[in-house]
Amino acid sequence: MLQAAKEFRIGRPQILAGLMLLGFLAQCLWVAGSRALSDLEIRYITSGETHELGQVYRANSPLTGWIAALPGHVLAAMRTIAPASVSNALAIPRLWLIRMPFVIFGVWLGAALWWVSRRLFDDAGGYVALALYCSSPAMVMISSNIGPEIILAWSIFGLVYTAIGVAHTLYAPPRKWAPRTLILGLSIGFALSTARWSFTLVLVALAFMFYLAPGRRRFVLIVSLGASLVAACVMGYFAWWKGPSAASAHSWVHPQITRELASNLWFVLADDYVVTGFFIAALVAYGTWRRARYFGNTAPLLSGFAAVLFFTMAPAGQIWKATLGLSFVFVFIGGVAADLLETPFWKAITAILTAGTVVRVVLAFRTLGHWIHQNTV
Repeated sequence: MLQAAKEFRIGRPQILAGLMLLGFLAQCLWVAGSRALSDLEIRYITSGETHELGQVYRANSPLTGWIAALPGHVLAAMRTIAPASVSNALAIPRLWLIRMPFVIFGVWLGAALWWVSRRLFDDAGGYVALALYCSSPAMVMISSNIGPEIILAWSIFGLVYTAIGVAHTLYAPPRKWAPRTLILGLSIGFALSTARWSFTLVLVALAFMFYLAPGRRRFVLIVSLGASLVAACVMGYFAWWKGPSAASAHSWVHPQITRELASNLWFVLADDYVVTGFFIAALVAYGTWRRARYFGNTAPLLSGFAAVLFFTMAPAGQIWKATLGLSFVFVFIGGVAADLLETPFWKAITAILTAGTVVRVVLAFRTLGHWIHQNTV
């Protein structure tokens, strides 16, 4: 086992997780390099390039525009210092290069999901959650597409689980609070700079902190204030960057109850029927088996539904809302699966999970291939 850092070791679990993430990365690069840029993607890039065009997208999701324009700025800088042959090759960048920042966010979210799931449910739960993530056509789609979905999924997941980690850290000496408080503030700032309506999930994360620190709640307020200051700095930068805008924010933050609210209760259908079956089975086990009903399983279940339903109340945003809750669903299924794998039926559970994952991989390639051919280069 190699020790890469003081508290991080590279062993068999890390290597296997890395191979799974490489498979996810390969899918993302395949899709990102095979699809022509959509009109919406071009608008996000434009909103990051100029103040004159794409102003609505710059105002509604400044971080998305900023990140969408980043590859262009980096390639332009490289062309000024690179040899003529390299500069000419970079004149027309590959599509996968243009979408690379969003691919990175997708891989980053997968790594975070595995780390959280493994900490909560040991290796078995981590593998199940990561396998579901890496075979998810919906997560590959939003990770290989220029848009706010993967940034929101990453930042919401980060702020919820960082808040939970901060709550546990409050029982440790104060010198250990700072790193996680900084990460929490950055997660909040990135989420709110991507979509203002993310404040609803900030409230969910704050509620978890109060629940988990019953004897330290005054310190929850202190840490929350520190994280808010970090978030305000992040938001202040992007408010300065986007500049004045005539776009109205009222339609974005004003909640609306629509029929979509009820239909999005089945947001797991955004992926495939295999994960829907797994989710229903996990939900039945959670509801009928006392052992599965604990905070580690309850938190992702509540967070997944909250992320989707709260964002459904802000219909002005052009966001594939169902994908915002999928990472939490994968953690929930991984947690319940880890409990079931400790029963005498572990061999049957393993066989079902393995067969379902294989079918899911086949269906994912079929779904992604169809999506690519809808908008090929």
